[in-house]
Amino acid sequence: MAVLLEKVTEDGLIALKNLCELGAYDLSELNGTNVNENGIYLKNNNYKNWYEDPSYDLFFIRVEGLLAGFVIVKHIIEEDVYYLNHFFILRKFRKQNIGKQAARMAFELYAGNWRVSQFDWNTPAQIFWRKIVRHYTSDNYVETRRKDDKGPAQEFTNREIL
Repeated sequence: MAVLLEKVTEDGLIALKNLCELGAYDLSELNGTNVNENGIYLKNNNYKNWYEDPSYDLFFIRVEGLLAGFVIVKHIIEEDVYYLNHFFILRKFRKQNIGKQAARMAFELYAGNWRVSQFDWNTPAQIFWRKIVRHYTSDNYVETRRKDDKGPAQEFTNREIL
């Protein structure tokens, strides 16, 4: 299947907002979040702020032209690190190596230091990212804790890989 990353434009912000809501719904079975009185999970959807902030790069994940998810990368200049801020694959496209391909494509956008993190309560994400990072780096990464100490983080450089 043809997987590609497509830069989010202003015209795509509503689609990004909707995918963020689907992602929040997806995580609700793990983190126990409830919808508000309007039927919305996210009380603060930062999609417009991400779009306007030059330190963020937003991408849709497309499979055979279909919207399949999104990736948000933040360049933390003061730490000289690219941080995989958000990553979401619609359920229909999971278990088909699409996440693996999209993650690799995201990493290959920028040569440098990378950090990927998960919350302690998101065991499926921990399993996924440890496997992805282990494979991508040939097991050459360090596992630390998130800056807020709410879960693990994998840190690596891809300067030699690219």
